[in-house]
Amino acid sequence: MDAFYGTWKVQLDKTTGVQEFGKLFGWTDEKISQFLSMEYTLQVQATADGTRCIVDYGVVKLEFSFKLGEPFDYTGVDGLKAKCTPTLDGGKLLETFQTDAGIAWKTVREVSGSTMTAVTSLVGNDNVKCIQVFQKV
Repeated sequence: MDAFYGTWKVQLDKTTGVQEFGKLFGWTDEKISQFLSMEYTLQVQATADGTRCIVDYGVVKLEFSFKLGEPFDYTGVDGLKAKCTPTLDGGKLLETFQTDAGIAWKTVREVSGSTMTAVTSLVGNDNVKCIQVFQKV
């Protein structure tokens, strides 16, 4: 987990696949447009018993803590609730999400130097991906 600790800023100009992913996810054009313009930072911190994350959108902050391999309750900035289970696999952080409505998606995070890449796809449809690039700040 050490490679993931720190503060990361999303690079909107390097984000791809949002429109295609959003359509599969059932997002409106307005929601896709909002997602494409959301600048934010992600802080990942070690705690005594796991990891703490703070997602700062400027006007809204989300905070959650987790232990690898243990599901936790996740609520997105849009209010979507899901169970998230984070695991490490070969240096990659895999986050698997599942809603009560049966929607499942995964995000695979990988760090290379001061860049983190997050690839999100719906479970069962790896052909459409939302790719976000973060720079360590």
